[in-house]
Parts: sequence; structure tokens; C-alpha cells
Amino acid sequence: MEIRDKVWMSMGMMVSAVSLHAVADNVVVSEKRVRDERPNIVWFLAEDLSSQYLALFNDGKGAVTPNLERLSRGGLIYTNAYSNAPVSSAARTTLITGCYAPRFAGSLHRKLQEMPMPEDLRMFPTYLRQSGYYTCNASKTDYNVVFDQGAWDQKKGDLESWRNRPDKNQPFFYQRNNTVSHESCLHFGAKALEDKKTKNDPKNVYIHSSLPDTELMRYTYATFYDRIQEADNELGCLVEMLREDGVLDNTFIFFFGDNGGSLPGTKGYTGDIGIHVPLVVYVPEKWREKIEHPVGTRQDGLVSFMDFAPTTLNLAGIEIPRQMDGIPFLGKNAVKGQEHVFGYGDRFDELYAFNRVIRKGKYRYARNYQPYHTRSLYAFYRYKQLAFQEWKRLYQEGKLNAEQSSFFKPFGAEELYDLEKDPMELRNLAVEPAFRKLVKELRGELNSYLVEKADLGFFPETIILEEAMDNPNAYGNRNRKRIGTFREIADLQMTSFDDAEKRLKQALESDDVVERWWGLTTCAAFGKEAESLRKIVRKSLVDKRSFIRSRGMVALCRMGEHFSEQDVHTVLNNAETGAESLLILNDFTYLIESGLLAPFKLEENDVLKTCKGVDWRVKYLKTQYEFK
Repeated sequence: MEIRDKVWMSMGMMVSAVSLHAVADNVVVSEKRVRDERPNIVWFLAEDLSSQYLALFNDGKGAVTPNLERLSRGGLIYTNAYSNAPVSSAARTTLITGCYAPRFAGSLHRKLQEMPMPEDLRMFPTYLRQSGYYTCNASKTDYNVVFDQGAWDQKKGDLESWRNRPDKNQPFFYQRNNTVSHESCLHFGAKALEDKKTKNDPKNVYIHSSLPDTELMRYTYATFYDRIQEADNELGCLVEMLREDGVLDNTFIFFFGDNGGSLPGTKGYTGDIGIHVPLVVYVPEKWREKIEHPVGTRQDGLVSFMDFAPTTLNLAGIEIPRQMDGIPFLGKNAVKGQEHVFGYGDRFDELYAFNRVIRKGKYRYARNYQPYHTRSLYAFYRYKQLAFQEWKRLYQEGKLNAEQSSFFKPFGAEELYDLEKDPMELRNLAVEPAFRKLVKELRGELNSYLVEKADLGFFPETIILEEAMDNPNAYGNRNRKRIGTFREIADLQMTSFDDAEKRLKQALESDDVVERWWGLTTCAAFGKEAESLRKIVRKSLVDKRSFIRSRGMVALCRMGEHFSEQDVHTVLNNAETGAESLLILNDFTYLIESGLLAPFKLEENDVLKTCKGVDWRVKYLKTQYEFK
């Protein structure tokens, strides 16, 4: 029997008897006693914050946060907490559902459409409300799923909106999103270095070795430290308000980053620094004897955002819905940590990626399904940072060392890192023979999970929007066998071409459009090695669907073929949806940045089928044409 099943069985009778109307003046005494014994729960989210940027989590290297450190002395410090996704809307969707978001396409950042949640599942604050809690949010939602109107008593509040509950004895769940450390705080202009001095001395910041040590980078770090400390100050204000109201001794406080970030190469990327977040849970006096761990201690077990909703419900004494994928790490029958946690990256604004991660023990294994891509492929919002622009310019000028340059090199299909010895992921063990057995083991565990969860990342987004919108989760379950097939074709990327050729030929000639797409993607990964399949690949250029045509162009360009501006526009003009246009433009951006396709003239009205993100892609591609 799995751990989750044991937890559910043991918690099956824990649903509170208190109704949503238990705040009425005539509530019976027995109900009021049960209600009063339940804790308040506060989530304080600091945006775009990796644990690697806090002194509390990084052996004194990073921003000093006195209020958080004070809070931690009465709580638990989780050293291995993960946001699952490296960008806000996907991570928040995971938080609000307690689910592996790719199983209902909730991991695509900046939704083109809101995804229906899995059937019979509500956003977790709804279960708190139904059990008598007052729920309030201050003030960001930012979910990729259809909003649950029953989730919040107050959807857009402020720092003290928890005080608005009609009965001051009513337990509350309060979520605060502090935005001052959001990556946009680093979108300053060049004059800022002269006109706006930082509180933290740029000379004293700790520069991670993956980034160049420049005046601009140091200023960027110092600015970020300043913003982290502003968030810490607000945390201190909130704790003092709870103390003033006499509720601190019955209030759990979760402090965590909403995803990794915010410096170059972090947010939006599934490296450890993009999904490894700080987590401190303050345990109130009234509950310390009921929590297994002594306060002030560090907890090294693996936890992830999938576990936060189950943990909150568990602390409140509410049954955890079976549709949730996480398990509680605090409260009755909680587990100390997961055996492994998973990370996922799909589309980030206009940038399509498909990366999956498993962390088990001290190792992080990553699978990159478009291994010919670089992490550095252009994304408009990421490159608004001057430090990001400088990093790329220094690479192009040949002024970076191998470690600093790795961000601009192709992913490769697999990565493996020992995070205890190599926290900045400098040595990829996946290519070393001594780790072949471990790579195979972790690959197998990840593959099993992706098929078990019916991960919709294996489908192009346009197909999901065209076919799955009535119930994405059910669509995935119906197509689990296909997903297994797509995964198997993609995994040919780790074999020799001689071993892959026959199966790739079958994929390229399949009646299944998505299977053909994966066949082309894997041919693109082999590049010139796939020369024997060139004739079949060329048939993709007249396929009915343009996302097949553009992926065929990628494969052929990597074999040495060239295409004209007219070829590009023919493919774009054939797109059936805006999501298809965006995917095509992503392929063309890769080809241009790789020097495999000449920049071409493009205006926004040249894209006949459009959607959110197309404008950013067109804007960038225009600059490439103008400067060629």
C-alpha cells in the first residue's frame, strides 16, 4: 500500500463537523469548542525567491532576513522545498490544487485559456470555508485554471484582511503575496547605477559562479537583496499584527518563495535554483507538542508545492481529496518528506520548453525533450534585465568561462547532478559511465510517473486547446497509451541512431499527428546522423498541420538544408490557431539564434492566427531582421 493511501485511510474520519455557518451567534457550545481548537494558517509568499539567495539557507551567503530568522527559531526550516514549476502561474496552480499541474495542462505559463480542474476537485481554500474557516487572499491569484468562486471569502485583500472575519473567534486561512521581490524589480535602466544607491553594498554580495562578476551584476544582486529585505520587513509587520490580536500562539505561518528566481538564469528554468525555494513554517505555542519535530530545527526531507494544500487541510483537520497528488508533511499522520519530488517546465510566456525533473535523495535528474535547444533561447520578459543582456553579450564576445557559458549551450537530453557536492550544477554526471546505472534508474522512475499522471506536456498546446478543453485531465487519462508511445519515441534521443532508425521511420509515417511531431523532434535531436531519413522528413513540409512543417524544417536545417523567407511565411499562413502560430515562431526563433535560418521580414499582421505572446515573438524577430 502506498504512503498516500495509508494517509487517506488514517484521515478518513477527520472531516470537521463545523459547517460554513458555524459563526452564527447561536452556535452550540460543542461546535464552538471544536472550532476554537483549530489553528489559523497563514501563507506568506515572497515572489521569485530561491533559497540560494538567503543567508539563512546558504551558510550565511545571501540576503540577511532578521524577521524570517526570528520566525525560524520558533519554527521549522525546510532545506529541500520545491515549487515544482519555475514560474508563478504554474507554481500557483500547483499550490491551489495540490496537483501535478501537467496532468490537466495547468503548467503553461500565461494561459491562453483557463483550464478546467480535474473533475470533483475544488481549490483547497473551498474545503476550509466549508469547514468554517474564513479565507482571504492578499491579493494575487494568477492561476491557470478556471477560478473556483467558493475559494475565498475575500479574494483581493490587504495585509490585514484576515481581521475582516465577522467572528473574531473564527479560524482563518490567510494568503499574502508580497510582490516587492518580483523579477520586475530588476528591470531598471542603466542610469539606476548612478542615480539609485542600494542599501546592500554591491561589493559584499555573493555572486554565484554561473554568472559573470561585473559591476552591473553586483548592482543587480544588491538591488535584489534590498527587495528581499523589504519583504522580510513586511513579514515582521504581519507577525506583530498577529501578536497584537492575540492569535499568534494559535497561528501556523508558512514563509516561502512562490518559485525560484529572480536573477538571470533562474526564474523560468528548471535548474535547481529555479525551483528550490526557501520554506520556514512557524509552529505556534499551542501546537508544538502535537508536531513531531522540535522548533528551531532544519528538516532535510523533500517537500513540494503539491504537498502544501494537503498539509494545510491536514492541520485544519479536514479530509484530503483523493484527486490531490501531494501528501501532508505536518500534522496528524504526516510524513517527514517525499521519496522524490518532480519539477516541470512547459511554456513560459512566448517561450516553449518541455523539461521534466526528478529529485531523489541528493541527486537531481533532468530530462530535456528538445535537447538541441539552449536555455538561453530568447524570452522577452527574461531579457528585460540589463544583467541578463550583459550576460549574453559577454558570451557572444567570448569573455565568459566554461561555467558561465553553459547557459548558452544546448541542453542535452539528460542531466544528473549531486546537489550536495555540486549545488550550482556544474558537473553533469549523466555523461559519465560510472553513473549510467543511476541515470537509468531515475529515468525509469520519471518515465513511469509521467505516464501514470498522463502528462499533457507530450501534446503540442494547440492540440490540447483543440481537443481537450472539456476535461483536460480526462483527456490525458484516455490518451495515456499514446503518451507512453510519445515518451518512448522521445527516449530514442538517448540511443544510437542505428538503434533508433527503424522506430523513427515508423513514427514519421504514423497517422497520429503528434507521433509524427515526436518523430521529427527526435530526428532534429540526431541532426546529421538522421540523414538516411531525410527523404521521409521532407514529406513533413507539405503536412496538413503547420506545427509539423516547422518541426520538419528544424530537423532538415540540422541536417544542412536551407529555407527561404517565402518558406517561412507559407508555413505561418497555414497555421490553424494562435497557439500553433506561437509554436511555429518558437521553432523559427531557435533556427535563427542557431544560425540555421536567415532572419526574415515579419510584421504582426503577417501572422494570420494569433494569440497572447505572438506580439513578443514578432517584436524580437523583427529586431533580428533589422540588425542582420
